[in-house]
Amino acid sequence: MDQKGLRIGHIVALAGALGVLLALWRPWYSVTFPPQIREAFGTSGQLGQDPGLLGQMARSLAAALPASIEASGWKELQGADVALCVAAVAVCVLVLVAADAFGAAVRIDPHACGSAIAALGAATLAIVGLHVVHKPGGAAAADYVHVEQGVWIALAGAGAMLAGGLMAAARPQDGTERASASSGFARLDPELPPVFAPAPGTPGHGSVPPPGA
Repeated sequence: MDQKGLRIGHIVALAGALGVLLALWRPWYSVTFPPQIREAFGTSGQLGQDPGLLGQMARSLAAALPASIEASGWKELQGADVALCVAAVAVCVLVLVAADAFGAAVRIDPHACGSAIAALGAATLAIVGLHVVHKPGGAAAADYVHVEQGVWIALAGAGAMLAGGLMAAARPQDGTERASASSGFARLDPELPPVFAPAPGTPGHGSVPPPGA
């Protein structure tokens, strides 16, 4: 008999989907400015040493220039953020359907639901993995662009979505198969006759007398 309602896999996938959504608001990349830029506009640089207005502007720019800047998933993914958001929301909806949150009007087979969640998790994992390998700016900016926590949160969430979907899609064995597998011995049927039972038709048939009686 199929198991109804939520399974452990659904809960794992839901946690992963919420993690992917959270990751979109976290920094995905940070850009570190080379110290040569600050020095060029500072007092030790050629522009910063200018006594006029140009030098004053250069020194102000050097003072205001941060050491690094960060970009969240919503700002830097260029369309992939929408795909990740849609996949995560779709997983949340599938989990709600599996939990009968919409009543009898919307129902789905639990195995098909788990398979759909696993497919969404695999697609999300591929998108995030692609952005880990191919950072913004290409090879020219590889030394200055760093992967931040948002990428790792999304990667973990996508992995949880995939694993949870596979767990929910698995068909559990019935109780008889599980009992046989756990014991390792087949059930003997018919049962063996009692050793000390009297022969049929004799007094005491049906009871087991003590040894030596």
